[in-house]
Amino acid sequence: MIERYQYYASTIGVSGRITEPFDEIIPVQTPLVLPESGGFATARADHFDFRGIVSFETAEALVSGSFSDKDKAFSLTSTVTITGLNILSVVTADRVVARIASKCPIDPAEAPSITPLGSYYDNLRIAGRRVELDLAIDTFTKFNNAARMRAAYKENQEGFRDKFDKLTLLGRTDVASRLCKYFPDIARQGARPIEQSQGVIACSLVNEIRDLPYGLQAVGHLVHVPDFGIIRLAEYTVTDSEHSINMLQVDLGCSPSGNAGGPVAGGGGWGG
Repeated sequence: MIERYQYYASTIGVSGRITEPFDEIIPVQTPLVLPESGGFATARADHFDFRGIVSFETAEALVSGSFSDKDKAFSLTSTVTITGLNILSVVTADRVVARIASKCPIDPAEAPSITPLGSYYDNLRIAGRRVELDLAIDTFTKFNNAARMRAAYKENQEGFRDKFDKLTLLGRTDVASRLCKYFPDIARQGARPIEQSQGVIACSLVNEIRDLPYGLQAVGHLVHVPDFGIIRLAEYTVTDSEHSINMLQVDLGCSPSGNAGGPVAGGGGWGG
């Protein structure tokens, strides 16, 4: 039984840095960090505008962590909602939500769950045209912790390996080929470990981007817009104790140059 649980939750509404034609940090909006003991906190910002480069109407953040007697579990939510987001009038959205929710039962026989369920885009537009995204929220709600993801990948449960290989942000190494060379049984079973770096599993939640304008092409979760920059969507990182989602990041390759994005939510915890 877990006797002491340490919560983790954080939020960022919007952040970034412009490097040209001036060097200036975009002030972090609605930053929150939940105490390890849990609790509740909110933050809000209205009518933010950074030099006409990044703006939004509202940003609302919430972090909450507590023990539920009903569920006999430690529960946590980390949510950021941005409305009226605008980056140089090329990337706009009516609403972008980043959300991480977790539940850790006190019974060690029951596995913890951390999911991005509730993260979404509403009327995301690139260069003035609405784009449609197919997000893998259902996949990572079902395989809802690092241990389940590793097992599902190794055994290719419900085609998880095939799906994940299209979403991973980490390049495949020769680990799998070396395993198959020296352990033929693994090769015959088709089992191989999920790609990770120092215990971190990194992927995107974007299965597909549709309806891009002007012949623009997507490579996975990336969209390159000439004379603007590179747009990265729904990047998801997973460790044994916490998950994080960054819904939008823009690397500006024009003038102004630099980076800007958000919202970001992270959450999880550990106990013993």
